[in-house]
Amino acid sequence: MTHTDARPHRLPALTGYRFFLALTVAAVHLLSTSQLFANEALQLGMGLTTPLASAALATFFTLSGFVLTWSAPAMDRAVRFWRRRFWKIVPLHVLAWGVAVAFVLLASAPSPVSGFSTDLRAGPAVASLLLVQGWVPSWDYLSYLNAPAWSISTEAFFYLLFPLLLPLVLRIPAERLWRWCFAIIGGILLISALSPLLPGVAQLDWLPFNLTEYWFVYTFPPVRLLNFLLGMVLARIVQTGRWRRVARWKLVVSTILAFLLTPMLPFTFIFSAALFLPLFALVANLAHADLEGRGRVLRSRPLVALGNASYALYIIHFPIMLIMRHLVGADQRFGAGVGFLVAGAMLLVSIAVALGLHRWVEEPLRRRYARARVTGDRPSLGGQIRPATVVPGQA
Repeated sequence: MTHTDARPHRLPALTGYRFFLALTVAAVHLLSTSQLFANEALQLGMGLTTPLASAALATFFTLSGFVLTWSAPAMDRAVRFWRRRFWKIVPLHVLAWGVAVAFVLLASAPSPVSGFSTDLRAGPAVASLLLVQGWVPSWDYLSYLNAPAWSISTEAFFYLLFPLLLPLVLRIPAERLWRWCFAIIGGILLISALSPLLPGVAQLDWLPFNLTEYWFVYTFPPVRLLNFLLGMVLARIVQTGRWRRVARWKLVVSTILAFLLTPMLPFTFIFSAALFLPLFALVANLAHADLEGRGRVLRSRPLVALGNASYALYIIHFPIMLIMRHLVGADQRFGAGVGFLVAGAMLLVSIAVALGLHRWVEEPLRRRYARARVTGDRPSLGGQIRPATVVPGQA
């Protein structure tokens, strides 16, 4: 294959899509874990939104593999790649972790947020700070302090392996890419189907799952690596012109059917594969739209700006929820109308703070520290094997 960097490196439609993924996760957390609603049936019903957040998170993992493969410089070193990733994720993670610690130390009343502990414990706190909590099969570690950060510990594992994985993915012959894609999808489904066989004690009477299977299928980094690898292979499928755009109505119908089918599947499918499979195709569709200059809404400046701040929104919304839930009264419960208004206010504040953090913290640090001077001709992550750019629609 010919070495080329002629393809566009920026994918604005996918950037806009990232905002909606982060928004979905934040909204589900604010509604399902904040314990805002006085009506217990309504609060319990918010748990039905869990598959949406799980699917968004799985899509995030796939999108990460897709974008990193798509935009990998022709000549890059692993150290430079890790440096960029470090300054992308670690500063805001440490900031959000610090806010959560400060809340635990300063809050005058226990937080009503579901699953949140107000006890400051050294082991889980340090594991969370160092982004290794995803490797520990314990509720005390997985959901401690800034609960969503467990997925960042999983992403950190992906980033660690990416310089090793990229040359291997680039060596897959173009005609075999779809075979690899289907094999990875099969692996995701198989793990979801078999994980209920893992031993453990059921956590809740009304949810038939145990901690071991939840940890293995949802948070264990090597298992979630499949989602990341799928994104890498998908990027090559689009780059080599082997993606055929899926009609919008098919994506909508398949998503609705997957949502309706979820209750009939083993519970582990909620945490991994229930809605993810019909949604991952949208990643390739949007990249295809970027190549053809379509997708005006997602490519608009406001949505691209929000997409650029999506990581900040993801990492900061939970500490903001803790603070605002405390300010409105730890013992306060609300009717449906007021409860949704309070959740909406939390979400708007989270978005505003995320935009500020991206502009005044994330971007300045990235510009100052993430870029290293290129000195000489060093071995690249992918060597000299890079996919040729093919006109969309061409085999």
